[in-house]
Amino acid sequence: MDFLFDKLFCNGRIYTMNEPGEIVEAVVVHDGKIVFAGSDKEAAAYPVAEKEDLGGRVGLPGISDTHIHVLMDCNNKNNVALNKARSVDEIVEIMRSHDKGGGAWLTGCDVTMSDLAENRYPLRYELDRISAERPIAIMSHCLHVTMVNSKALELAGLTKESAALDPCVTCYDDGEPDGIIREEAYTKYFAPTLMALLGDRDYRKELIRKHIGSYSRRGYTTLHAISSFDAAPPLEYFDQYYELEREGTLPVRVVINSAYFPETLNAQTGFGTDMVKLGARKIFLDGSLGGRTAAMTEPYSDMPGERGDLFYTKDSLAALLRKAYDSGLEASVHAIGDAAMELLLDAAEEVYPASDERCPKKRLAAAGLRRLRVIHASVVNPSQIDRLRRLPILLDVQPNFIHSDGGFAPDRLGDRIKGFTPLRSYIDAGILLAGGSDAPVDPPLPFLGIECAVTRKSIDGFPEDGLVPEEAISVYESVSMYTGNAAYCSGEENIKGTISVGKYADFILIDKDIFKIEPAEIHTAEVLKTVVGGKTRWER
Repeated sequence: MDFLFDKLFCNGRIYTMNEPGEIVEAVVVHDGKIVFAGSDKEAAAYPVAEKEDLGGRVGLPGISDTHIHVLMDCNNKNNVALNKARSVDEIVEIMRSHDKGGGAWLTGCDVTMSDLAENRYPLRYELDRISAERPIAIMSHCLHVTMVNSKALELAGLTKESAALDPCVTCYDDGEPDGIIREEAYTKYFAPTLMALLGDRDYRKELIRKHIGSYSRRGYTTLHAISSFDAAPPLEYFDQYYELEREGTLPVRVVINSAYFPETLNAQTGFGTDMVKLGARKIFLDGSLGGRTAAMTEPYSDMPGERGDLFYTKDSLAALLRKAYDSGLEASVHAIGDAAMELLLDAAEEVYPASDERCPKKRLAAAGLRRLRVIHASVVNPSQIDRLRRLPILLDVQPNFIHSDGGFAPDRLGDRIKGFTPLRSYIDAGILLAGGSDAPVDPPLPFLGIECAVTRKSIDGFPEDGLVPEEAISVYESVSMYTGNAAYCSGEENIKGTISVGKYADFILIDKDIFKIEPAEIHTAEVLKTVVGGKTRWER
C-alpha cells in the first residue's frame, strides 16, 4: 500500500496568524502535526487516509489561556455564585437560599466590593445572619479576600489575640476579627480546612474529568494551569492530567506552572509529553486591585494610607529568580501594582542579562528557557516599561480585566489609570504579550478578552470612550496574544501557536470572522469545532 498522510482538512478559511490577513484553505496532518498548509489545489497532491470538508468556515490556531487556575475553576462550580448581588443584604439572602442545614462549610464566590451598595465586603456578624451554626466562607471576585462568619473563625482558631499579630486580618474597633481575611492569612488559617477535599487525589482527577471538556467548547487547545499561593498545598499535579491523557480523555494540552517544581530533579520547562508539560516556577509577589492588596508606590486614591501588600524583599525575590534561572526554568511572577513591578525589576536586573535588541521574539529566543514571565502587569509607569523591554521578559496580561475591573479601577488609581493594562505602550516598546483569563477570577472566555484589548470597553460598552482608549490594539495583535505569542510562555513557539508546517495541528472553527465584524461583537463569536493534534475534541 502506498504511503498515506493521516488527514486533509480542506475548503476552509483559516487564519494562520503568521502574518496579518494570511489565510490558508487546506491543512494536511500526519502524526498530529501539520505537514502542509496552503491552497486546496496544492493539498490535492497529498494522498490522505481521510478528508474533511470545512465548508468554507473561518478558522484560527488553537487558543491558549496562559493564566488559569484549572482545578480552582472546576471546583468553583460547587460554590454559590454571588456576582449578581448588589448589597450585603442580597448576599445574605442568596446564601440563605442555599443553606440546607447541617454543619458543613457553606461557600460562596465572585463578590466585587464596588458592586455592593455599601462599597465594602460583608463582615463577620452580617454573615452570622446566614447561619451561626455552620461555617461560612465567601471568596471575593479577585480571590484575594475571604469573608468568614464567627463559626469559621472559631474553627480556624483565629482569635482577638492572634488577629492582632497578623496584618492580613482586619478587626473591629474592639480588636475582634471582623471576618475579612486577606492574602496569606487565608493560607494560614482557612486553606487547610477548605482545601482538604481538594487534597484527595481521586477527587481532583474526577473533578477535572467532569469539567475539562468545557474548555474545548470555548476554543481552548492549551491551558496554563497555575498553582495557588506559594505557602498553600499545590492543586495542579502532573499525574492528574497525565493519567487522563493515558486514558484518552484529556481534550486539551496542559502546561503546569507551580511554586512546587522539583528542582532537585533538575526538571526544566518543557519536561513532559505532548499533552502535559511542566512550565514555569510560579512566584506570587502582591495582591489584587479589587481588594486593594496590589502593592502600590503611592496610596490608593480611594483609600488614603493603603498601599497594598508585598510578599518578598528584593534579596529574597532575586534568590528565587536566580534559582529558577540556574535550573533552566522559566520564572512566572504575579505583579499587579507598580510597587510590585518596581521590586520585580530591581531583582530581575540582578539575574537576567539586559539587551538592546528591539525585537522581543529575538530577545526571548536568545534566553532559551531562562525567560521571565510577568503575570498581570496591570499598573505600571513609563520608566518601568523602558526597563521591561531590555530583559528577556514576556507579559502574561488579562485584557478581560478591562471588562471586570473597569468600573472601579479609575477610583482606585486616580491619575495612574493611564498606566492600567497599557497594551499599546507595551507592544510599541517591543514587549511580547500573551493573554489569559485568570479564571475563576474571570470566566475563561477568550473572545471577551480579545474584544476588550481592541475596544478598551466592557461588553456593555463602558466607558463610552474606552478606558484609556489610546492603549487599544488591533484585532490581529489581540488574537496573537492568545495564539502565537502564548506559545512563548512555555518555550513552545516552534511547535504551536500558528498554522505552520511542523507545528501541532491545533485549530478551531468559529461562526463569524472576528477580523471583519465590528470589534464590539467579537465576544459573540462561538466555537463550532476544536481540533487538537488533528483530532476533533469538540464539535457543535
